[in-house]
Amino acid sequence: MLSFLKLIRLPNLIIIALTQYVMRYFIIQPILAINRIHLQLSDIDFAILVVATLFIAAGGYIINDYFDCKADRLNKREVIVGRRISRRISLMLHQVLSFVGLVLGGYVSYKVGHWQFVLIFFMAGGLLWFYSTSYKNHFILGNLVLAFIGAAIPFLVVIFEIPPLNKTYAEVLVASKTNFDYLLYWVGAFSFFSFFAVLIHQFIRDLVSVKGDKEIGRRSLPSVIGFRWTKIIIVGLILFLCVSVFGVWYQFLNAPLDKITPWYFILLIILPLLLLAYLVIKLKKDESLKLGVFLLRMAILAGISYAFIVNHILSNTNF
Repeated sequence: MLSFLKLIRLPNLIIIALTQYVMRYFIIQPILAINRIHLQLSDIDFAILVVATLFIAAGGYIINDYFDCKADRLNKREVIVGRRISRRISLMLHQVLSFVGLVLGGYVSYKVGHWQFVLIFFMAGGLLWFYSTSYKNHFILGNLVLAFIGAAIPFLVVIFEIPPLNKTYAEVLVASKTNFDYLLYWVGAFSFFSFFAVLIHQFIRDLVSVKGDKEIGRRSLPSVIGFRWTKIIIVGLILFLCVSVFGVWYQFLNAPLDKITPWYFILLIILPLLLLAYLVIKLKKDESLKLGVFLLRMAILAGISYAFIVNHILSNTNF
């Protein structure tokens, strides 16, 4: 059982579920409540949406390990497929989880009146399969695919919430000549942050795995442009993300009465990212970057958890 939980990356799945629940109940719900509008997707259907996302993700983790055994051995990572869980069982688990995720995603798509949304789950499963078999061996392509999927996780919540909102409040929207696009902007900011955080994480993973990647012929970023230039790109992306976080606060969240957000961003997001940049600059070949990865994950969790701050601010503000 422990091997299975490691295979499906249980901590990552918990973060995925937490992200989606936080988006719904601590971003979308309080923002809608300002205008006395209520969530329309039922709690049960939303839970099914989250489970569908988790099953697709778990299937993706399994198939990635299935095709990555040799690289993991060369990079001295723990190998589960073929040792603790047979390759045949691993492949079967991938197929079952992906199929169930697709079925559940299709059900929720039908419930919101847009059956074609099931293509999102079909495409995600397909991208994870082709990432594992091909895309990750191509220059940057695999990194971008995973970053895109990471950005889609919070965005799924608003995509599946807006159709029933439009249906229920159609007359109100027509009379007021408004829409729910502002929800896309709020959740889109979290997706933007997730995209670049995942991209940075993938480049760091490639940086510390360059030896094994070269052995199997994978055209990762450091394999193609070199160790030094990869570090420069990673540091550049980190600084860009820091500036973006500051820019979002300055341009959209700089409220006179909000004393929490600037300090939250500086201490829990920007500072860990700057420390990560310093560690990347100092990194030498064949060294690990465990502390740096921890700092990045801390910044990612802080970025997601900012939703709690948003909820607190909105619940204590008179509109």
